[in-house]
Amino acid sequence: MNGPLLNTQALVDTVAERAKSADPLVLLEAAVTFATRAGHSTDAMVDYYVAAARAAALSWTVIGERLGISKQAARQKFSPRLVVSSGPPLELAALAPRLIACVEAAQAAADTDGSVPGTQHLLLGLLNVGAAASILDKLGVTREKVREASARLLDAALPGNDASIVVGDGEAEDAVLAARRFAADRGQELAHPQHLLFILALDPGSSARRILDDLGIDPAQVKKELNNLVPAPPRGRRRGRKIGKPDQSDFACSFCGRSDPGRPMVNGPSVQICGECVASATNILKTSQEQAARTHTQRRPGPTDRA
Repeated sequence: MNGPLLNTQALVDTVAERAKSADPLVLLEAAVTFATRAGHSTDAMVDYYVAAARAAALSWTVIGERLGISKQAARQKFSPRLVVSSGPPLELAALAPRLIACVEAAQAAADTDGSVPGTQHLLLGLLNVGAAASILDKLGVTREKVREASARLLDAALPGNDASIVVGDGEAEDAVLAARRFAADRGQELAHPQHLLFILALDPGSSARRILDDLGIDPAQVKKELNNLVPAPPRGRRRGRKIGKPDQSDFACSFCGRSDPGRPMVNGPSVQICGECVASATNILKTSQEQAARTHTQRRPGPTDRA
């Protein structure tokens, strides 16, 4: 079971010994040379050194130049791909066929862009099929709008469109994992597109949320559309607990539905809200207050108006 891993490590050690350098690009070049001579069995070893070069904050352009290929080809060949299998951990919900189709469409969109899959690509994938696609259509979200906003908000932030850390690295896979966990928290065995849309819309730090905000889509509006599709979390009570003293571990956030261990939670009468949703609500209120203040200032009459 550990054979391939041990073989890869042996190859890595061999390359490190031959390169006689700690420079990531020197190691990568030595790995490619060694792989060319040794054959396809060393592909995993080259992947290892590409990952090491990325971890050292080297851009895809620099890596591609050392490999003799373009940065787009380097990204497509060595970037991590979205996993659509429904394997372990078993405590998470499996992926429903429609969600698998959405994830595959997201990976295809990333391939077309020559980029790493990000939540902006998941948003494009959700427009492919399922209840989430119907909701996004209803809210006026289209592929063209998502691509335009993505190019303007995300690509523009990359110097020369070639930053060392690519927007979306690992973000999409984390979102899919969160959707599986969210579905399981809601007592469902399968994670559907609506679960993923819920995660994307209510995550204030995701690229997808930035795009939805730019398109004027209110997260509360998305949540309202999803209410009939995402059941409320089960509210069981443990035996032996004193009446009138609820165990916080039994509750999930009434807004995002998450009930992760250790997640800060504020309990109120028949409602709970987690720290992330409190922060999100605070940001929304702050933005609304700033807009109201600007509008009030613009409408304030000047001396001429009073005269």
